[in-house]
Amino acid sequence: MKKIHSLSFKVPIIISSIIFITIATLAIISIWSSSRAIRKSALEGFQATVSGYSSMIDMVMHEQLLAISTYAQSGAVINAVLNPLDETIKAEAIKRLKDFGSVNTYSINIGVADINGNIILDNVNPKLEGVSIASVHPELFNRMKSNNYNYTYDNATSVSSTTGGQALLLCGGLRNSAKELIGIIYINLDLAKVNNDFIGNLNINGRITVANNDGNVILSSDKERIGDKLPDVYSVIKTSHTGIIESYDNEGSQGKRSAAYENIHTMPWSVIFAKSDSEIYKEIKYTIIRTAIIGTLFIIVCTLIIALYIKSITKPLNELVSISREISDGDLTSTHRNINRKDELGVLANSFFDMRDRLSDIIVKVRTSADEIRMNAKELSQGSADLSKRTEAQAASLEETASSMEQMASTIKSSADQSIEGNKMMIDSRTSIQNAGEIILDTTKNIEEVYDASTKIKDITKIIEDIAFQTNILALNAAVEAARAGEQGKGFAVVASEVRNLAQTTQSSVKDITDLVDNAYDKINKATESARISQEIFSDLQGKIENTAKIMQDISSTAVEQHEGVEQVNKAVTDMDTVTQQNAALVEQASASSTSLLNQAVELVDAMSFFKVN
Repeated sequence: MKKIHSLSFKVPIIISSIIFITIATLAIISIWSSSRAIRKSALEGFQATVSGYSSMIDMVMHEQLLAISTYAQSGAVINAVLNPLDETIKAEAIKRLKDFGSVNTYSINIGVADINGNIILDNVNPKLEGVSIASVHPELFNRMKSNNYNYTYDNATSVSSTTGGQALLLCGGLRNSAKELIGIIYINLDLAKVNNDFIGNLNINGRITVANNDGNVILSSDKERIGDKLPDVYSVIKTSHTGIIESYDNEGSQGKRSAAYENIHTMPWSVIFAKSDSEIYKEIKYTIIRTAIIGTLFIIVCTLIIALYIKSITKPLNELVSISREISDGDLTSTHRNINRKDELGVLANSFFDMRDRLSDIIVKVRTSADEIRMNAKELSQGSADLSKRTEAQAASLEETASSMEQMASTIKSSADQSIEGNKMMIDSRTSIQNAGEIILDTTKNIEEVYDASTKIKDITKIIEDIAFQTNILALNAAVEAARAGEQGKGFAVVASEVRNLAQTTQSSVKDITDLVDNAYDKINKATESARISQEIFSDLQGKIENTAKIMQDISSTAVEQHEGVEQVNKAVTDMDTVTQQNAALVEQASASSTSLLNQAVELVDAMSFFKVN
């Protein structure tokens, strides 16, 4: 087997590749996460630094506002403005202003001017007396006036005539106890000292800049940039109070820079802290390098450990491979067990050795069984041939029996058909008798109705006879009464005689009708009796025909059942014949199978001879 196909080569490579991919993925995720965290932390620190410097500059400016408001309440200063010609009061006011200046370390000079802006007093430079603030700082003076003389910073710096450095003028109204405007008080702030104390001497990476709303640099840790114009990228400070400008190209420097800014509350200035991206994110580079080095060392160590461990695993596997080759060559004579391990490989080796021993035992048993199978297969083949002959003879007998049963079934079927036809004829006869009986029954009913009618006629003739008799009596009575009447009743006697004759004639006719009705009544009685006897005869005949029809139906049903039974027997015989034919075929197959089994047993014995066993 080639080295490249060996597990001792492939497993360390695969595991090392997995470890490398895992570590690389984790490193990328870790670097990405840490880079974001470091970047966020750096920018937040960036912003916090700017916020601190902004608060510090704002505090200085606010202190000057508090200081000038305190100076404006000085009685000596107010008296000097109210009494400009009194030298004693003026000297006292100058002394007080000098005291203020000695305390306020960031002031260059402190002074007072009249309402028109002409300087009256100055604690440092008396030459400034008479100079007009309105002329030197017109923009500041106008803003102060529009601001109701509240304390106002100049938006632009100026060069101090006293120190020659950058200065910023702060001024506001001076009022008496009645809050009436009497003059102007000012402080000229020493920006150079503010810059040195708070920005210029700081040991930091990057540059702190304070710029006004016009983009002019007021203060800077790089003093050479004071008075310069900010790049256009900083134009955002005019519209935003605070923020970060990330990765912008800076003229005059290599690489990109980032800056954080925040506006000052007391005046329209912004504090800006700018720094190169390489300085800000150098920790990210160090993190990437450290992660790469640690990951590489970890992969190398893991690969070595895995290679050693795989070698300890593949050694017993190689021994198992060697034994497997012996088994594949049919050699089962070896019985040694030279792998003694407590882990899964030891269990695998013991199972493999047990399999080898059991396989050897099985092959011995198979050899013995193969010999027995060969002998039994030979006997089975001979028995199958004998059974095949007997099965063929039985199949011939069943075929003859099936032919006889078929003839018997045909005869029984013919008898059943004839009995069914006779049953149908009896059913037709029964129907005809039933119809005749119904006709006789109707005739009997009609005769009975005539009989009832003749009875009613007889009753009517009786009534007519009675009426004729009564009429005859009435006619006799009328004749008697007419005779009594004499000549006057003669005509009535004739009528009575005619009525009597008519009554007698009616009585005689009714008697004849009665005789005829009685004669018809007797004949109707006889006809009714004859009809009743005929009905009884037909009813008895109908019952006998129904019994005969039932017997014929039973005969027909029995014949059909016999035919079905014979058909079933015939089918059973046919099925037996079919099964016998199938058995014959199976016997042939069994004979062929036994022959094949004998051949296979011989082949199995030959195959088992391949193995070498103890």
